[in-house]
Amino acid sequence: MIINIQDNRELQAARRAILCSHVFLVLLLLSTTYTFAWLQKSHAGDVASAFKNLHQTWIGFYLCMWFSVFVCQIFGYYKLAKVGRNLLIFRCIAFPYIADAILSLGLFLILPNASVTTLFNSKIITFFLYTYYSCKLFYELSRVTQEHFFRQGILLLSLSLSLLLFTVVLSQRALLAFLFLIGILVGWGMIFIGFYRLKYISTH
Repeated sequence: MIINIQDNRELQAARRAILCSHVFLVLLLLSTTYTFAWLQKSHAGDVASAFKNLHQTWIGFYLCMWFSVFVCQIFGYYKLAKVGRNLLIFRCIAFPYIADAILSLGLFLILPNASVTTLFNSKIITFFLYTYYSCKLFYELSRVTQEHFFRQGILLLSLSLSLLLFTVVLSQRALLAFLFLIGILVGWGMIFIGFYRLKYISTH
């Protein structure tokens, strides 16, 4: 069964919510990158201690942006899974959040005074979970919508991100890192275009 977007308000709402989540996520990453660069420049590289002294307004803004991403994603993908009668779509977006919450809670209980570096390192596990389930999600979306930008975008994004991390850790070559960053942005843009071009979803 094919469900066209112009005939289904829930599918329209799902697309709008997911597009909004991508916009919020871009703003969140840009603000995070700017904050990290500013802290590194103004505090002589001692980012960990400077991070603890950030103004409460900025931390509130950051949490608000993150919450907006979370709500838009959960709402949008829930609606998409409901319309397409495909539980896998919602599982792929919900499971990484659940795992991240459990890991963060466990770390807080075990190490209540953990440093910023320890918290960052713990997120590596959830990073791989997000990557794995994102690949499953967009492969499934590519199958049920016949929109190949989803599959091509996540492949380009994942490959570029992996190579970027490999380059930064091992070689410190700015030019290669910049090129891989461009690849990440292009892959992300392809996914965004995929949702923008979304016309229908198949329920089988």
